[in-house]
Amino acid sequence: MSDVDEPDDPIPKTWTTRYRIPIAVGTGFLTALCFWLLFTGGTTAKWIGGVGLAALVVWVFVFQTLYRRGY
Repeated sequence: MSDVDEPDDPIPKTWTTRYRIPIAVGTGFLTALCFWLLFTGGTTAKWIGGVGLAALVVWVFVFQTLYRRGY
């Protein structure tokens, strides 16, 4: 038997839980684009691809931290 005060859904619906799948799809697409630029592009495209991959790695760590903290 459960208390009346307990919510049915224990996970709160924050922006990180609501948009987790679309953000993952977008991050995967950008990762593929950066890898493509890194391996097939000219000098400028390789720089954009490398910096983009570094930024995506940072984004993944930031998103994981925000998700764990419940934002």
